[in-house]
Amino acid sequence: MIVGVAAGAASPTPRRGAVVPLLLVLAGGPAAAAEADLGDLEGRWHACLRQAFTAQPLGLERRAAQRAALAACKAQEDAYVHAMLAAQEADVRARATRGVVARAKDWALAAAGSARATVTGMIDRLRW
Repeated sequence: MIVGVAAGAASPTPRRGAVVPLLLVLAGGPAAAAEADLGDLEGRWHACLRQAFTAQPLGLERRAAQRAALAACKAQEDAYVHAMLAAQEADVRARATRGVVARAKDWALAAAGSARATVTGMIDRLRW
């Protein structure tokens, strides 16, 4: 049985601007790839702004042209901001994880050193 999309219903395919942040969240790739993606997203946003600004009518006031260009490129801006926030959150989590791992490693080494000292002391007592 084939089910069609009702008139007025949302399209089953997501908007192009909404896919990029979702892919970045799901990817969880290395930091270098995230930085490259951020640079790419920022470049796309700036290119869109330049193109939208130059496409404004000549008689339009500069501020109005800037606002119109920003409005036209809202999807690219949102994708860039979401990716930047996701990268910052990933960086904070990575720093916290490194701190926890370092403390755990220090604790394990201290416990091993203490156990070694205890065993060495017992062996020394048995020798006398």
